[in-house]
Amino acid sequence: MTLILIYSLIAGVISALTAPIPGTSLLLTALEIYMLVHLAKIHKFQLGFKEIGYSAMAIWGLSTLLKDAALEILTFVPVIGWASEVIVAVLFVFFLGNLANLYFKRNV
Repeated sequence: MTLILIYSLIAGVISALTAPIPGTSLLLTALEIYMLVHLAKIHKFQLGFKEIGYSAMAIWGLSTLLKDAALEILTFVPVIGWASEVIVAVLFVFFLGNLANLYFKRNV
């Protein structure tokens, strides 16, 4: 759980620093993939390149639909939109981390 909170905090920092710049939410997608690989290693779950690739595509697709579109729209609303980006990024990484953690725990 601490690891997930650390990744959520990192996502908030990245989002806060890059909030006014459109298109930088891809950095968050990379962070999410790295978090999944890290959680898999902790639970001794075997992730090959194929699984990582599938996970990366699924995360990218999901984040594009749910997060990226919303974050890009919010970018054009100064201050309020930028603050919203941070909240959305932190919550998305937090919930993704918890779901992955539950999955890896049950499939060891």
